[in-house]
Amino acid sequence: MIVDLNSSQELPELQCDICIVGAGAAGLALATELLGTRQNVVLLESGGMDLEPSTQSLYDVDITGLPHAGATQGRFRVCGGSTTKWGGQALPLMPSDFEKRDWVEHSGWPLSFGELKTYYDRACRFLLVDSLHVDDDLLDYLHARLPAFDPQKLWYHFSKWSPRPSLRETYLPALRDSKQCRVVLHANVTRIVLDGSLRRVQSVIARSLAGKNVTVQPKILVLCVGGIETARLLLSNDTQQTAGIGNGRDLVGRFFQDHPNAMVGWVRPENPSQAQRYFNVFHKRRLKYSVRCTATAAWQKENRTLNASMGITFVQDGTLFQEMRDLHAALRGGNINADFFRQLARVAAHPLQAVIPVWHYAFRGRSFAPGAGLRVGLTCEQQPDPESRILLSEHTDALGVRRANVRWKLTEMVWTTLQRFAALLEDQFQAAGLGRIEFDPWFQQGAAGWREQISDQYHHMGTARMHDSPAYGVVDRNCRLHEVSNLYLAGSAVFPTSGHSNPTLTILALSMRLADQIKQG
Repeated sequence: MIVDLNSSQELPELQCDICIVGAGAAGLALATELLGTRQNVVLLESGGMDLEPSTQSLYDVDITGLPHAGATQGRFRVCGGSTTKWGGQALPLMPSDFEKRDWVEHSGWPLSFGELKTYYDRACRFLLVDSLHVDDDLLDYLHARLPAFDPQKLWYHFSKWSPRPSLRETYLPALRDSKQCRVVLHANVTRIVLDGSLRRVQSVIARSLAGKNVTVQPKILVLCVGGIETARLLLSNDTQQTAGIGNGRDLVGRFFQDHPNAMVGWVRPENPSQAQRYFNVFHKRRLKYSVRCTATAAWQKENRTLNASMGITFVQDGTLFQEMRDLHAALRGGNINADFFRQLARVAAHPLQAVIPVWHYAFRGRSFAPGAGLRVGLTCEQQPDPESRILLSEHTDALGVRRANVRWKLTEMVWTTLQRFAALLEDQFQAAGLGRIEFDPWFQQGAAGWREQISDQYHHMGTARMHDSPAYGVVDRNCRLHEVSNLYLAGSAVFPTSGHSNPTLTILALSMRLADQIKQG
């Protein structure tokens, strides 16, 4: 059942087994996993089915650290959350990302990669991609050739891309038709009320911008609202506990991480066609696989770096390739008009350039970009730092809740990692006969101002980290708050470290693991 708080009568007080806040990747996965059980679920979603400026403005933030575009541009307060806009990339963390590394302060998860392996497989199925291992299995499956890199130093592997990245398209219908799940739209959680012991959630109060209210009394509350909003919601609920819920050790909001990213240079290949075969996108059975080259765990340990990965973007001059993409989009959308035929005529004037990419896609299962330049982008793990954090602003939103203050900070270890990893790539490309990497002047000229060249990846992690001890973590290994026995967090807020991987697959794996724990009572 789906109810819109804006358009309905004032809802009665709802009682349920599980109240889930947020219908993004984590919330949809958790609610879907609970279908068919005896659990009665209320799913509170701040947005509606379409993006609305007034609702989206509830995500406005103050920035008092490094610029962080993803704090506003990478979050979407709508049913489906950021999955309505993302590309659908699925890549697990590496086993070493879960381990304690003596050269990376605050590293180590209370879980191992092995404990999440079966949940990673389930998360792949949830995203409608295969469960093949991202290197050996996919090398065989895609009939890919491995570059002559030193496998002890540089790992050649793949990311998978979901064919239906907007998860609500796939999973919301079952929730809508379920009698055990009630989805409430335009329900913005403003208050979490604890019982007299301050150890359990008693009720949750949500309001709409139209002034409607709903109160939910759950046996279990799960927040699935992202790395920034999780911290904001816990910190702003400070009427019963002055530091905020779960913040007795001043850990909520600290260790805020993203994936520092920079475009650093160009590959000047010896053989451009060979370079495309190694690094351009693979396609098989309507699924897409992109190539990543990542520092091995052994190399990271030897060089005392963070995790880092490289991707290559194929950049074409001129408009022919873009016009071909526009034609494909127009055909899929049925937008056949005068502009379509004008573009078709321009493409037809260059038949060879137009036909070659189509041939590669149809007969080789590959993307091919004639004459493209190979742009090198680096993505780095961020060192967990308690001074990189989410605080509360003095400004409030339209509902009277204090806005988030984003204070993103990067340590020098990020710059050291990028420089050492770039030197590794330069060496490996030359040794493999793939050509040379020509780095941008800013990257060659030393450390001054390097932070100005770094962008975030819209990946918000670490603000309610997981640890077995309440002295070092907000939640335990089961994602339950140490200080509140029936309050759980699902999402990347609980990540102790971030690796180099897009976080969504790990978010889904943890959500499915949490669903199993809830089902087992």
